[in-house]
Amino acid sequence: MKKYLVFLSALLCLFACSGRKNVTQGIEYTAPHADRSYYEFTSYELEQSPLLPPSVTGDILQEPDRPLGEDEDFTSENVSGSYGTYGDVVISVATRKFKLGRNATRKDMAVFQQAMDQGYAAAVRQYRPVGFTYALSSVGAVNPLSDVEVTCKMSEQSANAVGQNACAQFFKTITATYIEMSKEAN
Repeated sequence: MKKYLVFLSALLCLFACSGRKNVTQGIEYTAPHADRSYYEFTSYELEQSPLLPPSVTGDILQEPDRPLGEDEDFTSENVSGSYGTYGDVVISVATRKFKLGRNATRKDMAVFQQAMDQGYAAAVRQYRPVGFTYALSSVGAVNPLSDVEVTCKMSEQSANAVGQNACAQFFKTITATYIEMSKEAN
């Protein structure tokens, strides 16, 4: 009986070791380019440029021509390669922070929204960027309406062609219209 049990155990070990199969069968389940991104996504700083005044009500109507910063001179690489599969992509071209004041109310926000609508219309009328839109977010610490951040967005091809000029026109019109409408409201 002992011989039979030893023989049976050895036989089971032999079958267990020789019966293994390769489960994956050579299939690669990971993405080949998962560690590389096609676009470089950067976050925007909320700090104001020393060349621009820190407020909407400042005198930036006569803004001097200044050289574009490294993050403002956007030119994309591999533009034509991505359109066959996904179409044109929308990117953020520029971001500006506007200070509406510590005691900003819904009325001030409504005036600012009207100024943004006029700025949008002026930029579209003059430059006709494809996919042009904007994002508005309140970033005030105590009063959310005190500081407002506006991001100018458009398609990648339009950003390369007229992005900086269209966004500059957009922000300039917002500032001028907001100052004018605030004076009328008071």
